[in-house]
Amino acid sequence: MRCRLSLALLSLTLAACTTPQHNTREVIHRTDSRFFLRELCQPKSTAPLPREQVTGLEELPAALRDRVLADLPVEAVGSRPFMQCQDVAARLLEDRLHALCWPEALVTHQNGTGTAGAPAAQPRLNVQLGARYQVDTIWVVQGKNATVPPARITHAAKSALPKDKACTARTLEDIQASVSRLGTFQRVLVVPGPPDSEKKTVPVVVDISETAPATQKTQATPKTQEPGRNSK
Repeated sequence: MRCRLSLALLSLTLAACTTPQHNTREVIHRTDSRFFLRELCQPKSTAPLPREQVTGLEELPAALRDRVLADLPVEAVGSRPFMQCQDVAARLLEDRLHALCWPEALVTHQNGTGTAGAPAAQPRLNVQLGARYQVDTIWVVQGKNATVPPARITHAAKSALPKDKACTARTLEDIQASVSRLGTFQRVLVVPGPPDSEKKTVPVVVDISETAPATQKTQATPKTQEPGRNSK
């Protein structure tokens, strides 16, 4: 009974790791963390940006559009000039789109209108997504304790590509799901690499963390029988 329960819990855990948009959430989280590490403007408040405040994202699926517009900085302060801090939401959204296979995305900021004494109005953003890129190669990143050969990971990743090899957030999700089925990994993160603007291609990086193997316990050394004492 305990064995069946453990297997059921393991299945639920693996399913949770490959739910729709799991990879997208991880990519956005990493993008945001890197953005604010290098950014001199820090958010005073964040909020999801309503769809009507943004133009140019109409071709994105509704769930993905809501995800990239969630938790954007409404106000930011820092050592940069005031206007540069005002457009921090635009620059962060641009970074998010780059990390989700839109390497040519451009986001421009337009100040919202508000009344004196009222809270700052949310910014209006204009997005130009640019050209769609294709996946050309698969890069595999593993730790020292890797147990799954890179060739298997590459094969699983390529099997998840669409026929047109279009690099999309859905493509990254499908690659993550396919690779995750190869083993019980601690984390599988799939992100685009440096794009080739001339060929309109981009490599995909599969970054895998595996659980460190358990340390084997040292067997106890048998005690040496004392001289002159016979065993019973």
